[in-house]
Amino acid sequence: MLDSQYWYYVLEMSFYGSLFFRVTFDVKRKDFKEQIIHHLATLTLLSFSWCVNYIRIGTLVMLIHDASDVLLESAKLFNYAKWERTCNSLFVLFAIVFMVTRLIIFPFWLIHCTWVYPTLQYPPFFGYYFFNVMLVVLLFLHIFWAYLILRMVKKFLFGKVRHLFGSGIFLSFFSILHPFPL
Repeated sequence: MLDSQYWYYVLEMSFYGSLFFRVTFDVKRKDFKEQIIHHLATLTLLSFSWCVNYIRIGTLVMLIHDASDVLLESAKLFNYAKWERTCNSLFVLFAIVFMVTRLIIFPFWLIHCTWVYPTLQYPPFFGYYFFNVMLVVLLFLHIFWAYLILRMVKKFLFGKVRHLFGSGIFLSFFSILHPFPL
């Protein structure tokens, strides 16, 4: 394992561990169960991939998931700065990156690679099935959140909502996408 991978794992596991403990003491939101499932699945996947030396796929999964989060956090920063157009543009860009990374790259490249290629070289063991089931759990959560994001973007683009971050629509979905307050 490279030093960079080691620290990436340590930071991600610390981050999701803190989110898991925080969500239990935070205000219960509509997506409380989904958040608990997501944080448990993520911590389990990270721990398991570390223990059985699935470091390459674990690092790729983390990278795919972190790609859209940068845009969402940037949109929050511009919201605080009152740059409405930049904020809204970044959120729409976030939605596009979220859909591509989590609904196309994640299932069709990463899950496909973990599902198909290992069986061509070695007989599957318990960890193979366990790891892939956890990845599919994350995929189902991505589909759920993508539906909510698309509904919000649709209301923004074709509805009467002019500002995503200041609208009640965004605030109701924001807790699902990211646990930190706006």
